[in-house]
Amino acid sequence: MATGVALNTCVFLFAFASMFLLGGKRPLLALSTRGLLVVLLGLGFTYVLAADAWYRPYVGVATLIANVLFVAFAAIDFRNWQNRRAGER
Repeated sequence: MATGVALNTCVFLFAFASMFLLGGKRPLLALSTRGLLVVLLGLGFTYVLAADAWYRPYVGVATLIANVLFVAFAAIDFRNWQNRRAGER
């Protein structure tokens, strides 16, 4: 189990990264990918808060699927963002 300090650090980094990806001046992610990030965050919080609920395994699987989709969409958005930056030069 993680210590309190390590857990607080992980939560801070998770929140910072999420807010950076959601609200940057020059968005790296497309609007659809940012929407998927919001859904992923909601599923993650639901998984954490539903400790003894019957639906927790289903939320866990949905979270894993959303996470894989988010990483794929973020990689595509990052590549497109790099191509746009290269075209501006």
